[in-house]
Amino acid sequence: MPGSTARRGYVCIYPEINFGGQPWVRRAVDGGVKDLPSAIRDRGSSIRNNSDRTARVYEKRNYSGRWVCVSRSGGSIHDLRGYNLNDQTRSLKINRNDCG
Repeated sequence: MPGSTARRGYVCIYPEINFGGQPWVRRAVDGGVKDLPSAIRDRGSSIRNNSDRTARVYEKRNYSGRWVCVSRSGGSIHDLRGYNLNDQTRSLKINRNDCG
C-alpha cells in the first residue's frame, strides 16, 4: 500500500506523523492485537481506519492504559502526540460499536 492510501477493511498504524513511513496493516475482520508486533510496538505516530469497524489503539498491552478511538470508514488521526500516545502504541482493539 504505497503512500497514504489504504484498502477498504484495513487499519493502518504509521511510524511517523502525517501517515509517513511503512505502515503496519491489520485487516479489521482479523480482530484486535493484545501486543503489537515489534515493527510498530511503541512506534505508532498516526493511524488510518478504512474499515467498517472502529479501532482503539492503547498505550499498554492487553488493551489497557490510555487509548484513542478512530472512527470507521476513513477515520484517521494524523498525529498521536495530541493524545499523548505518540510512540506509545502497544495494542489495538477492533470494535463494532461507535467511538464515544
